[in-house]
Amino acid sequence: MAARQWHGLVQRGIDSASEAAEVVAHKLSAVADPRARQLRKRKWALRLGLFFGFSSLFWVFVTGLLATWSVPVWGLLITGLIAAGAAFPATLLLLRYRWLRATPLPAQRPGIARRLPPPGSAARPAMSALGASERGFFSLLGVMERTKLLPAEEIRELTLAANRSSSTMAATAAEVVSIERAVRATPHSQAYLVPSINAFTAQLGNGVRQYNEMVTAAAHLVSAATGGSMPVSPMSQQRYRDELTGATDRLLGWAQAFDELGELRRA
Repeated sequence: MAARQWHGLVQRGIDSASEAAEVVAHKLSAVADPRARQLRKRKWALRLGLFFGFSSLFWVFVTGLLATWSVPVWGLLITGLIAAGAAFPATLLLLRYRWLRATPLPAQRPGIARRLPPPGSAARPAMSALGASERGFFSLLGVMERTKLLPAEEIRELTLAANRSSSTMAATAAEVVSIERAVRATPHSQAYLVPSINAFTAQLGNGVRQYNEMVTAAAHLVSAATGGSMPVSPMSQQRYRDELTGATDRLLGWAQAFDELGELRRA
């Protein structure tokens, strides 16, 4: 009995340390996300621009108020220079904010911002594999954008397809984690809930396979377009492009069907 309790304490300690490490890694990934960096730049440019703008207006008001009190000219010069000094960075920062607003944001990368299910969850392996596939796919999308391999509209559609399917899988993983909590809270329900966990996990695995097919098709297209050891004909490039379109359609079909099944279960 004592050995079992000690083993349980050690396991909980390992799980807590693993979860803490994941939280740190999640926060570091969020900081390194290009989209999050761009949004932070916008936020700070606006905040600092408004701060210096209000400071300039405040000192203009102070200067006007002192002028009504017959303050010496040197006093008005001091407050006037402070107002002008605050107006200069305010103008620059607000212009920078306007320029940042006009710059398109990088594509959102859900694999960076999402945390994995807890250790021991049946959904964790599939979601871990999905995160790796997402990072590879969005790297390939970056190559496509820089080389103008596909029109911007098609890249946008691929991004939306990836985001939608990832959201569906993340919601499925959350269902698995919730059911697993219910099993731990009520052990007598295990016989009834385990089949649901297995069914959700199987669907997750199917979704990850579909996602990997899309990543593979994208890799073939990028490899053919950027040139490998052998030259690739335009016909082969078009074939790889059709493969990518087909894999994306199959993934979207899986996500839509699974969403509809979820709505039927909730009804």
